[in-house]
Amino acid sequence: MHLQTYSQWRETCIALHMTAQMMGKVKLECLEPQPEWNHVLLDATPDGFTTGFVPHGTGGFEIQLRLDEPQVQAVATTGEEASFPLEDGTSVARYYERFTLLLEAIGHPVPLYPVPQEMFTQAPFYTLVEPLAFDGEAARRYFAQCLFARNALLDFSAGFRGKKIQPSLFWGTFDMTCVLFSGKPCPYSGEGGIVERVAFDEQFVEFGFWPGDETADDPAFFVLAYPFLEGAMPEVSVPGAYYDPASAEYFLKLEDVLRADDPHAAVVRFCHDVFVNVAAAQRWERFDWLTRPLLV
Repeated sequence: MHLQTYSQWRETCIALHMTAQMMGKVKLECLEPQPEWNHVLLDATPDGFTTGFVPHGTGGFEIQLRLDEPQVQAVATTGEEASFPLEDGTSVARYYERFTLLLEAIGHPVPLYPVPQEMFTQAPFYTLVEPLAFDGEAARRYFAQCLFARNALLDFSAGFRGKKIQPSLFWGTFDMTCVLFSGKPCPYSGEGGIVERVAFDEQFVEFGFWPGDETADDPAFFVLAYPFLEGAMPEVSVPGAYYDPASAEYFLKLEDVLRADDPHAAVVRFCHDVFVNVAAAQRWERFDWLTRPLLV
């Protein structure tokens, strides 16, 4: 697995992120709401990401973002198929046009809210006409990192007995993330809109990997708790891991993960140790039961 900073593949990342947003927005329009936006997440496949089956009308469809030969593919229950490539020099506006035509071609013209969410821009897709570089190898390196993260997060969270969101691609922030819930209601009272009010309404800890962004160049694992952490927090024993009071998050850069003798085990240990710290600081009820080893 190769390391790459966000700036090394920025335009390719934007192309993938914007395309994933379009896929997620389709689910947003077609599926009944679930708590914490669980209905709109994307899952991994052996060669990319998928919406999974999306019911629509009397049938339904699936959309895949494939990275073996970079393209977006869609297939409907009627057998109709359509696709378009991810290519060097293509703008977000052009991808959006092709995405709209793809939905029409399979017989499911779903209208989308065309404004990117949780990104550095709120300009509608159709206004983003600047050509973007696209590097297929960089896209595949990112996908390999996502699969590595997914496997580690899946192993870490496997024995948790409570409500959880399995490792999935959160297309708003473009991170591979799992979420563990305590079961305690915590309605959001801070500033923000519908995204925050839906996402923050129960006590939870979120464990994820993201490739970096406009403000943070290094890909990293992170742990975010809600209610948000306050004050100092204990350190964890994984080399390179640290707590950032400004963001109220723990971080472990991928660069430090890859230095470990067993990178997979380092991520699992990072998540476990931070989880113990957060649960103690926030006095999780039934923590011993929620984390009691399974009888298998």
